[in-house]
Formats: sequence, C-alpha cells, structure tokens
Amino acid sequence: MGLGLAIRRAANHAYPCCRAIINSMIANSDVLNERMLREARWLGKDAYPAHEEWSAELEELLQFLQAHNRLNSFWPRLTGPRTQERDDALQEIRVARFLHANAYPIVQWEPPGNGNYIGEFSVGVLPAPIFIEIKSPGWEAELSQEERDAGRAKQAKYQEIRGGADGPWRAIRSSIRKAYPKFRSTQPNLLVIADDRFMALAGWGKLAAEHALFIRSTALDGEAGYFTTSEFENLGGVALFKTEVFLSGGLRYTFLLYPNPTARIETALPPAFIKSFLQ
Repeated sequence: MGLGLAIRRAANHAYPCCRAIINSMIANSDVLNERMLREARWLGKDAYPAHEEWSAELEELLQFLQAHNRLNSFWPRLTGPRTQERDDALQEIRVARFLHANAYPIVQWEPPGNGNYIGEFSVGVLPAPIFIEIKSPGWEAELSQEERDAGRAKQAKYQEIRGGADGPWRAIRSSIRKAYPKFRSTQPNLLVIADDRFMALAGWGKLAAEHALFIRSTALDGEAGYFTTSEFENLGGVALFKTEVFLSGGLRYTFLLYPNPTARIETALPPAFIKSFLQ
C-alpha cells in the first residue's frame, strides 16, 4: 500500500472535523508528519489534529525531536493506540521545546532523580541544571462517580461545556504528591503541570495556584498550601503550562511559574530562571 493511500484510508475513518486537516497534510506536509499519520494507531479515535495550527505545530515538534536525536524514543508513545499516551508525550515535547526556545536548552534527557527515578529532561541553567518532571492530569479526574460508572471516561472529551467535580487546586496538589518522590535534595527541581482538563489549570490565572500552594488555612482538605511549610522542600517550584489555539488563528503557549519560598537552597530555582518567567 502506498503512503498516500494509507493516509487517505485513515482520513476516511477520522472524525469529520479533522478529515480536511489530514488531507491537507497528505498534500503539503513533509516526511515526519506523513510517517506519523501512516503509523498512528490512534487516528480516528479523536479529533486530533483538529486545526491547521495543531498540524503545523506537530511537524515542528517532530523536527525538534529529530534535531535532538529523540524521535525514536518518543515514537512508540506518539503512534500507539492510546490517545492519552500520545497527548502526554506531546506535552513533554512542547515543554521541552518551549524552554529551549526561551534560552534554556536541554542538557540531558531522562536525567537521574531520587533513588531509581528518572525525570523528563534537565535544562541548562547556572549554577546547576534544573531537573524537570512533567505531570499531565486529564479531564477524566473531573468526572463524578456516576459519570465514570456510565462509561463517560471512554467517550470523547468535549461533549458539552462543563466544569468538573475535582477542584483545580486539588489537581495541583495531587500532581505534586505524585511527582515528589522523584526529586533529589541536591539539585534544583521543577514540576511542570501540563494538564488536559476541561478548563486548563493555567486558565484559572493565579487562583488555583494560590489555593494549592500558598493558602495558610487548612480549610481545603485539611491541608495548608504546599509551599507554606518545609514538607515539600525538595521541590523548587511549580509551573502551569497551557497550549491554546485561537479562533482567529494562531497558537500560544502559557507558562505560569510559582517558585517555592520554602525550598532548600540546593533545590531552589535559580534567580535568573525565575526572573525570566515571573510576570
């Protein structure tokens, strides 16, 4: 079967909203996009890539991986049958490319963390590289138990405009708890939360982070903000990352950084890095 025929057959089974995108990619994209569409076992399970902007970004992300000799490492996750695994991989690549574009190059992929853990990558910053871990909590966590029992988690993400049962501050705290065992006490550490919730955590502005990290009251689940005590002193900070496409065209990344004032000296984020992203 020829490459073009393989992709056209996939396009015929895709969501209606993305058939035009795929057909355009067949005609106009280079070999990386074509190869991914040919091999992707997730094609047709959701609307990705639903916009020309997503299509263009995908090619850029793949070329970024190729330039860093990481294309083969990510390929199984990018082309496997699970859309969530694909999305998690895309978020990791986006964050890496975003930091690289902001003068913080990747100096190591899969750096060693605490114990036998590894991170996503480290970026070059003086006086020491920053160890980066990425968590991508999904919209499924926002479903009620009734919705889960009814099989809603197996359906398409967007069926109606809605909020969820899981508060945004809770998602941030949960991500910190899951990631924290990875962080050594001897190096700067950053957790980036690149979520796939109905409303992105970064879309809440400072509210979600203030409640999750800095509130001194224990009114939320009986816990004070995670950056008000030394309990998470090995974590230098949290960043909320969001990708959005505008109806008028164009794609934008948002990166909201929240340094941990109670971090150890060894694990705190370098001042130059903080200055780059604080608004």
